[in-house]
Amino acid sequence: MFKERLEVKVLSKVLYEILNYRVSLDVAFKRACKGLCKLSLQEREELYLKTRSFISDFIKVKCVVGEKKSYGKYVRAWLKGVNTEGLPDWCYLSINEWFYLRLVGLLGRDETRSLVKAFEDRVWWLRINTLKNSEERILKSLENEGVEYVVDKEYPYLIKVIKSRKPIRLLKAVKNYELIPQDKASVAVVEALKPEPGDLILDMAFAPGIKTSLIMMLTDNKAKVVATDVSFRRALTGKHLLTKYGVDLSRLNIVAMDARDSQFSKAFDKVLLDAPCSNSGAVSKDPGLKITLTSSKVNHYSKTQKELLQKALKLGEVVVYSTCSLMPEEGEEVVETVGDVIKLKKVINWGATGYRNFKHAEYLTRLFPHKHNTEGFFIAYIIPKN
Repeated sequence: MFKERLEVKVLSKVLYEILNYRVSLDVAFKRACKGLCKLSLQEREELYLKTRSFISDFIKVKCVVGEKKSYGKYVRAWLKGVNTEGLPDWCYLSINEWFYLRLVGLLGRDETRSLVKAFEDRVWWLRINTLKNSEERILKSLENEGVEYVVDKEYPYLIKVIKSRKPIRLLKAVKNYELIPQDKASVAVVEALKPEPGDLILDMAFAPGIKTSLIMMLTDNKAKVVATDVSFRRALTGKHLLTKYGVDLSRLNIVAMDARDSQFSKAFDKVLLDAPCSNSGAVSKDPGLKITLTSSKVNHYSKTQKELLQKALKLGEVVVYSTCSLMPEEGEEVVETVGDVIKLKKVINWGATGYRNFKHAEYLTRLFPHKHNTEGFFIAYIIPKN
C-alpha cells in the first residue's frame, strides 16, 4: 500500500513539473523525489523507469480519461490500465496531436508510427574517451561489470550497450569519465567537422562540452578551440566537465557570451554550430517532449538558429550546422535562408537525406531513431562562398 501511494505521489509530482515548468523528465523526477524517495538504488531505478513509462503514455491516458482531471486520477488510471481500443492514431501512439500531424506531413503515416514507436526505447551509446585511458582497458572494465555491447562500424570508438546489470551512470568507466554517454548522431556532427591537429575551431554553443571534448580527443588535444555559450553557469559547468574528460584547457578559450554578438574576425578554420533547438529528436531521452512540444517553441528556436548561422558564415572557412530536431523549420528552412551565399557538401554517407521538396535536400543529412538507432538530428556541412 505504501509503495502504491509513493508511486502515485511521485508520478503526479513529475507530471505537474513537466506540464507547468516544461522541464525534462530527469529534472522533474529529481524534484519529485526530493524528500520522498528514501529507497534503495534498485527501488529508485525501478520507480524512475515506471515514471518514464507513465510520462510516455500520458497523452494516451488523457485521451481515455479526459481533460482537466487531477494528476492523481491520471496516474491511478494508468496504474490500473486503460482501454486504447478505437483511439485516434495520435492518442494510441501517445504523442500530442500537433507533433503527430507535423510528422505525418513530413514522413507519412506508416513511417511516423515506426518513428514514434522507436522513441519508446532509449538506445545507450557510449564513447570511449582515449584522453583518459586506453580503449583496451576501458572495454575490459566494461566486460568485468558484465556489460554486453557492440562496437559501432562507422565510429569504432563508439559502442552500443546491449545489456547492463546496473544503470549506465553507475558503471565504473562512466563514473571515471573514461566512457562518455554520447549519442551516435552527436558523434556524427563532430565527425562531419573533420577536426585536425592545429585547427582553430569555434564552437558556438558548446555547453555542456561533450562535442568539444570529442574535437579534442580526435585531435589528441592538438586543436585550438574557442568555445562560447550564452549562459555563464553552463559555460562554467562545461569547463569543469572538460577538465574531467581529460581536455587540455590551455588549448581552449571558454567565453560566456551570445555568439550572435561576437566580434571575432573570420579567422577560424572551422565552425561548429550545434544550435539550441526544440529537441524534438530527443524524445527517447526525454518522453515529456511528446507532451510539451509546440509550434511556438519550434518557431522561437528557428529564429535564433537563422541568426546564429548567419553569424557563423562570417567567421569560418567551413561551418557544420546541426540541431537535435525533426522539424524542417530548424533544419532545411534555416539552411535555405542562406542558400545564395553557400555551397553544401554531403559528408555523412550512412544517413538519410534532407526532407523532400526542400532545396539541396540531397546534400543534407537527417538521422532517425527508427532507421539509424540515433536521436533525430539534422546536419549540414556548409562552405561560405565568400
